[in-house]
Amino acid sequence: MSDAPDYLALRDRVIVVTGATSGIGEATAIAAARHGARVVCVGRRVDALDRVVGSLDGEGHLALPLDVTEFAEIPRAFTRVVEQVGRLDGLVHAAGIHDATPLRGMADARIAELFEVNVTSALMLSKAFRHAKVRGEHPSIVLMSSAVGLVGEAGVSLYAATKAAIASLSKSLGLELAREGVRVNCIAAGIVMTALTAGIKDTVGTTAWSSIEGAHPLGVGTPEDVADAALYLLSPASRWVTGTALVVDGGYTAR
Repeated sequence: MSDAPDYLALRDRVIVVTGATSGIGEATAIAAARHGARVVCVGRRVDALDRVVGSLDGEGHLALPLDVTEFAEIPRAFTRVVEQVGRLDGLVHAAGIHDATPLRGMADARIAELFEVNVTSALMLSKAFRHAKVRGEHPSIVLMSSAVGLVGEAGVSLYAATKAAIASLSKSLGLELAREGVRVNCIAAGIVMTALTAGIKDTVGTTAWSSIEGAHPLGVGTPEDVADAALYLLSPASRWVTGTALVVDGGYTAR
């Protein structure tokens, strides 16, 4: 009904979304804009950022070209954004990389890379976001963990370790930043269909992919399934929720 209350109350809130040019990040940017938020889309590819920003409902959105591993640039970038669109109400850190290398083939450089992209960037973005001159009145940080960060899965130990770190980080930052009014949560997602996942599907073959699908009782998800959960954690509807890992995995971890 048109007179129904706005449950999420995201209208005119300023939300930063990293990894906004594809997958979960893009889906989150689109969903936030549909609910009236002003979205700052972060990514490395200017053309892709412009495409996403141009597709968003509403006005006041911003493309922010930024490599999230350029840590010294993050606070400067956030300061520029605040000058343009005002203080930030939410941060969804959806940028990250996957790895399916077994232990026997793992290299130290790859280990360092995954922790830098998946973990250190989350710390540095959170540090910049919580600054008193950056954060809004009721700020919320949403990080991306994974179902395999909560349970074991052969062949993805490095990736799982980084996502377990995010789940732990959300708890600790949730406690640390509560006194500043900043909520911190993460989403532990199962397999969702993205361009990356489609490549994995082609690589592992039909039999292996059927096994992966079968491990999710509700089937493989979509980026929109995770985006909807992110909007809840951004919104005042979750004002009493912090330090948690919200599991959105089609039943994968319930096995």
